[in-house]
Amino acid sequence: MNTDGMLILALTVTTVGFLLLILGQAKQIRVLKEENQRLRPVESQDELIADVHEKLKTLGVVKTVKYLREYKGMSMVDAKRLVDTIKE
Repeated sequence: MNTDGMLILALTVTTVGFLLLILGQAKQIRVLKEENQRLRPVESQDELIADVHEKLKTLGVVKTVKYLREYKGMSMVDAKRLVDTIKE
């Protein structure tokens, strides 16, 4: 096998290895998110809205969105939508 063939084989093996690594990490992330949802205490919608009102008064919009993402486990889109809905 020539040098070009060896290089192509090495790149193919490396690419497959990275894909397997990415798939494994994606599965691990999904499992951790499910466990996080299971372990997080249940909070009523009214409690969440009151919490967001308070954070908006003290922190402002950007830090409230950040708070919802970090401490409530919300996605960026969901946190931003909730903050926008409440501040109107």
